[in-house]
Amino acid sequence: MELEMPNLIPTKARHSPWNASRPCGFTICSRFALGLLFLSGSALLSGCNRSNLPRTVKAEGIITLDGTPVANATISFISEKYTYHATGNTNDQGRFAMRAFQEKPGAVPGDYKVEILKSVVGSTTTSANDDAAVVNLRNDLPMKYSSIVTSGLTVTVPDKDTDQLKFELTSK
Repeated sequence: MELEMPNLIPTKARHSPWNASRPCGFTICSRFALGLLFLSGSALLSGCNRSNLPRTVKAEGIITLDGTPVANATISFISEKYTYHATGNTNDQGRFAMRAFQEKPGAVPGDYKVEILKSVVGSTTTSANDDAAVVNLRNDLPMKYSSIVTSGLTVTVPDKDTDQLKFELTSK
């Protein structure tokens, strides 16, 4: 027994403002979609504007270990109050400059816990099955400084620029 299904799709669409063609060839629906796309794109671009980010200040200083500048270290300021953190790397003289956002330099003023790492190549091994080398890194500073939980280091980034932040680490 064969059932005949009624044709539910009208042969000619009714006139509606949502499907009415306009001289430019766009329907009101497609104009609405284009407008929505334009607005969301504008919002996205304005969201990348530097002015929407919190104010930062220059936060620079030096890291030493037993009085000697620490080169090629990574320092992180971790806030427990805000989602803004900052990182920096030391140069050959142990000097660093913090950056909280890719878009602009500096750190957001406030209190932070600090961790400092210096990764160096510990060993390199090659597998007999393939030519890929495995590089093992190790921390070249005392382990206690590698975590905010154990470092005991804190810093307050002041409301104005500073280049006087100093972290004097000890190997003992």
